[in-house]
Parts: sequence; C-alpha cells; structure tokens
Amino acid sequence: MEIQEALKWTDDLIFAKTGKHLDSLQRAILEGTWEFRGYKDIADNYHCSPDHVRKMASELWELLSELLGEDVKKKNVRSILENGIFSYFSDGVNIGNNIIFCGEVYNHPQKSTERSATTSTSKESQPRHDLSEAPEYDNRLYDRTDELTTLKQWILTENSRIVTVTGLSGMGKTTLARQLVEQIRDNFDCILWRTHRKFPTLNALKANLIEFFSPTHKSENPSIINYLQSRHSILDDLRSHRCLIILDDFQDTLTPRQFVGNYLPGYENYGKLITEIGRSSRGRRGLYNPQLPSRTVLATFIAHGS
Repeated sequence: MEIQEALKWTDDLIFAKTGKHLDSLQRAILEGTWEFRGYKDIADNYHCSPDHVRKMASELWELLSELLGEDVKKKNVRSILENGIFSYFSDGVNIGNNIIFCGEVYNHPQKSTERSATTSTSKESQPRHDLSEAPEYDNRLYDRTDELTTLKQWILTENSRIVTVTGLSGMGKTTLARQLVEQIRDNFDCILWRTHRKFPTLNALKANLIEFFSPTHKSENPSIINYLQSRHSILDDLRSHRCLIILDDFQDTLTPRQFVGNYLPGYENYGKLITEIGRSSRGRRGLYNPQLPSRTVLATFIAHGS
C-alpha cells in the first residue's frame, strides 16, 4: 500500500475524532516511519531537532492508540494502519456458503459516513439479490421440469458445490439458470449474477465482489482495491452467509476446440479458484454455464453433485 493512501485514511480518522487534520510534522513523521527512517533522519528533512520529532511522534502514537484500540509504536504503526485500513474497507464482507457463477453489474449504494450497529444489523438481515445483468425472467420455459428438479436436488438437497450447465449455443442454458434462480432464491442470503464479458479477468471479478459485499466502504482507489485483493481470499468469505453466484459465458475463458481444462492465456487462475471452491468445506456449490467446463470442475461436479 502506498503512503498517500495511508496518510489520507489516517487524516480522516483523526479529523473525525478531533476535528483537526494532521499537521505537516505529523505527516512527515508518518511518512518517514512508513519508509523505516529514524527520527534523526526525519528531523533533518524537517529542519528541527530529533528530540522535538520524538516528542511529537510519541503524542501521535498515543492518539492513534486511543483511536485504534491498540498500542501503537514506531515499530508497529505501519502494520497496524494497514490492518485498520483493510478492516475498514472489508467490513461486512461476507460472500457465503453457496456459489453460482454467471454474470452481474450493479449500482452500489451511496457510501455512508456513519457506521451504526443498528443499521449494520438491519442490512445484514436483509437478503441481497442482484440480478441486474441476468436476462428478464420468463416463466414460459417448456419441457425443463426434469432439469430444474435435478438442479434443485443437487444444490438444495445434496449441497453440490459446483454444477455445470453445458450444451450447444442457443439451447437455453442461461434461460434455464435464470428460472432456477427464481425458484430457489428464497434459500439464499446473497445472489449474484455475473457475466464474464463484464469482468474479463479474475482480478476484475474479485474487485467487483469486494466492492459488492462492502457497499458502505467502497473505494475507487486502485491502490486500495489491489491491497484488499492481496489480503482477501474469496474462499475466506464463503463462510458466513448462504450465497449463490452465477457466472455466465464462462466458456470465454477456455481455449476453443481444445480438450477441457485448457484455459486461454491469462485465465489459468480461474481453474485454480474453481478447484479450491470444489474442495472447500461442505455447503458451497456453484452453477456454471460454460460450453466446455474444465476437467477439475467436472471431476468435482461428479464427486459432489451427482
């Protein structure tokens, strides 16, 4: 994480508590400490005495200790601030116990400046279903009763982690997935419909997930998003709520006319993620809509979904 993001976050934190912004010396102390420089070096650059820098730093560490609830010292201030920033932006990130991948873009709620425990509890108790990138629901789906029954059996009864829906183009795979979601939506706290064309890389998808599940602490700063991704594991987030993720057009990650499991350059990390999801603890499942699922996905589907 870059120092400027840390300075901005710390300044906002202190201003919210004291009504005062970081002064120039406090900023110099934080910046110098972030770069592992000593008080004498900081003092030389600021043109003051090391004793004065040490005194002002001690007061700053004391203030941050009060605000962050930890014993902040020169040696640990960087790690504590990084953890504080990570916790702030990822607060409330819970992706859940169940997954289905297909496609989705959504509008984020306006960022709130207040973090009320009552408001948080109220929001967490309400299901979050985002189908803004899903096709319009059409209940005139003929001759699919058997398929829908089988899919519901796998997902709701047998707790399948991953389900693949395959077939030739135009056979109605996406429509089938849409009707399935409509019939089982009440069983999930969170439902996300993603389309691969909207999130062409795994990093883009992960950033989108982080933003969706942290709507009150969304950051548009690429450095913050990259930092959150480096600290965040999607699998770690699949433990708190029942969640269904649909990833549509997944075949776009695969090499055309090749054996299953052959990803296009740059998409190999999708295979690793899917394998990890398939091996994760009981209760996770996914509905994929690829034309050619990877070998690992298909193996997981056979082991846990049939």
